[in-house]
Amino acid sequence: MSIRRSTKKIFSKAAWHAYNTHRKGFFYSTQLSKTTELFNAPLETILKFQRERLKQLIQHAVRTTPYYRDLFKGFGLKQNDLLQKINPDFIDISQILPLEKRVIRKQLKNLCSELFPTYQRIENATGGSTGTPLQFYQDRHYWNQRNISVYYFDRWAGWDFGEPQLIIWGAPADVNGDVNWKQKLNRYWRNQHWLNGFHLTDSAIHTTFAKMQRWQPTAILAYPSSLYQFAKFISENKLTPQWELKGIISSAEMLHPHYRSLAETVFGTKVYNRYGGREVGLIAMECAEGRMHINCRDIFLEVDSADPYTKPGDLFVTQLNNYTMPFIRYRIGDIGRLSDERCPCGNQLPILGELLGRSTATFRTKTRTLIHGGYFTQQFYNIVGVTQFQLIQETLQECVLKLVVNEQWTAETSNYIVQKIQDALGAEVSVQIEFADEIPLSKSGKREFTISKVT
Repeated sequence: MSIRRSTKKIFSKAAWHAYNTHRKGFFYSTQLSKTTELFNAPLETILKFQRERLKQLIQHAVRTTPYYRDLFKGFGLKQNDLLQKINPDFIDISQILPLEKRVIRKQLKNLCSELFPTYQRIENATGGSTGTPLQFYQDRHYWNQRNISVYYFDRWAGWDFGEPQLIIWGAPADVNGDVNWKQKLNRYWRNQHWLNGFHLTDSAIHTTFAKMQRWQPTAILAYPSSLYQFAKFISENKLTPQWELKGIISSAEMLHPHYRSLAETVFGTKVYNRYGGREVGLIAMECAEGRMHINCRDIFLEVDSADPYTKPGDLFVTQLNNYTMPFIRYRIGDIGRLSDERCPCGNQLPILGELLGRSTATFRTKTRTLIHGGYFTQQFYNIVGVTQFQLIQETLQECVLKLVVNEQWTAETSNYIVQKIQDALGAEVSVQIEFADEIPLSKSGKREFTISKVT
């Protein structure tokens, strides 16, 4: 390691310490140590902590938020009766109606706790990849706790304070080259280099690759689709990364198998899948053994299914730290199932057995069978005649396939693709092909390959 690189790492580590001390207090390192101890504890200890936090959150919501106060009055329960029924050893929160996005939009003010004045609320919003962005509020405590958990899980992928990191992420300001001095300063002291995942051009990728050859990152954080594009460019141009990567973290989109395979081949390290949402923070993280461990410190996760361990269903997320605007049984819009296995890695956090992705990207057949959107992306993998694609399920009987093709496109390719779609959805399903010069990104800047309008 060069003297300059070593000095920068020491400076960045000190800057991280100063930042965390400013945000979380002088004892933030103690908080991180206690968090690590909890995440590494026996399952019984973890679940006891989670139940107690869940009890406290529900009591807070009933006492201080008009929405939940009125919700339980509708059940014919008096507030004191309800609070007495909440037992930390057994909490049946299935009585509480799932929190839907439409309810949040309509009841935004009533969902906010009366204990938190407006100036203490931190406004946030989703990217709007599945429709209109969702506005909500969080608080500083939520962000502090969220970050401490992220610090713990990111270490699974080899990242630590001060390590140089390449981030391929959405940065709308970068599209116009309008990066202000605060962003530049933040990236400098954090020891991060950003490549805009919303605006990946060959020139930008090549410039970043050349810089990384000198800069030597030890970790990468990226959108899965952006990571794939980055790795594909390197592979096709026969470039060889001279980096000693400890790991790659992918997040915010579905990590399809061919994304993972190409990235791990090109960079010679493991890709760790991280699952979360802007509304609730980090939900689960993949370990070295490939299992997705649930963040029980911050999250209570449910599957809306008769048998959540064998039959996938909608995911309900309860965020245990956001007291400004409690998210209880929030329908996040993803489909998955749980697993009751014990992970070979030794960590006893419960496992998210399968994550099928967005409910709007998971197709349904006439028999109500769920088809993972990844099935369709795999069919397009290695089809040389297709540059971009997007498959939209309009109804149970009709799909629209949008394509950007190149000179290698043939009628045989068309027949092959249609056949693969009908193999999954049914021979009677019609597939209308529409050719385009470009398929635009979603409002959030993410690339949507599959969209289902069937609910």
